[in-house]
Amino acid sequence: MALVVVAVLLPALVILWGLPGETAGLWAWTIKPELTPIFMGAGYGAGAYFFVRVYLAKRWHEVSVGVLSAALFALLMLITTFLHVEKFNQGRAHDGLPDPPALATIAFYGWTSVYILSPWIVGWLWWRNQRRDPREPAGGEVLVAPAVRAAARGMACGALVVAAIVLVAPSAAIDTWGWDLTPLTARVVACFTAQVGAGFLLLSLDPRWSSWRVLAPTFLLAVGLLPLRAARAWGDVDQGRVLTWGYLAALAGGAVALLALSRSMRLGAR
Repeated sequence: MALVVVAVLLPALVILWGLPGETAGLWAWTIKPELTPIFMGAGYGAGAYFFVRVYLAKRWHEVSVGVLSAALFALLMLITTFLHVEKFNQGRAHDGLPDPPALATIAFYGWTSVYILSPWIVGWLWWRNQRRDPREPAGGEVLVAPAVRAAARGMACGALVVAAIVLVAPSAAIDTWGWDLTPLTARVVACFTAQVGAGFLLLSLDPRWSSWRVLAPTFLLAVGLLPLRAARAWGDVDQGRVLTWGYLAALAGGAVALLALSRSMRLGAR
C-alpha cells in the first residue's frame, strides 16, 4: 500500500515542483502563480519520501503519526475538491487551449479518484496496524524532553487554528498571504498546514524519539525542496507583507530546531 502511494505522489512532484509553469496542460487545474505548485510539489515530494520510509519500517509506531495525518490531509483535500470542482478542467478546453489537454484530463480523473479513495484506505491502513503499537517506551529508549513536546504542541495548535480559519474563510489568507492565492489554492495550502499541525500535535503526545525520527527528515525535505525551486518564482512574492517574512522565518526556524533536536537525540542514543 505504501508503494502505491509513492507511485501516486511522484508524478505530482515531477509536474508541480519540476514543471510549475505547465499546469494548464499537465495538471487537474491551472495553478497560478508558479509559487503555489512549487509549494504543493515540495509537500508531495516529502510525502513520497515518507511512504518509502513506511514501506521500509519494521515497527509500526515509527510511522503511525504520519499515516494518520496523511489520511486527514486526504479527507480535507477531498472536501476542498468538491467545494471547487468547477475550477478543475474536467476534460474540457481551458486557458486558451483549443482542445482539452489529454494529460490534464487524466490528471483530473486521477486526482478525483485518489482523493475519493485515499482518506478511507490510508485511514484503514492506520487502524489495521495501530494494534501493533506498544504505546510504551522500550527499555533504554531515547525520549523527547517534555519542553520540546510542549513547544511542538504549541506550534501544532497554532497551525491547526490557522488552517481551520482558512478552510472556513479562505479570504483570510488571500488578503494576507505572501503570494497571490485563489479560494481553491488558499484551502489547498490550509490542507498542507493542517497535516503538519496534526502531525506535530500527535507527536507531542508521544515521548518516544523513535516515533519522531521519520517525520523529522520528512518535514526537513519539504522545507528544503521549497527554496530550491522558489528562487525562479521569487517575483511572485509580495515582499511588503509582514506575513511573507514571518512564514519564511517559521520554516527556517522549524528546520533549525528539528536539526538540533535530531542531533541531540542521536547523541542521547549513543
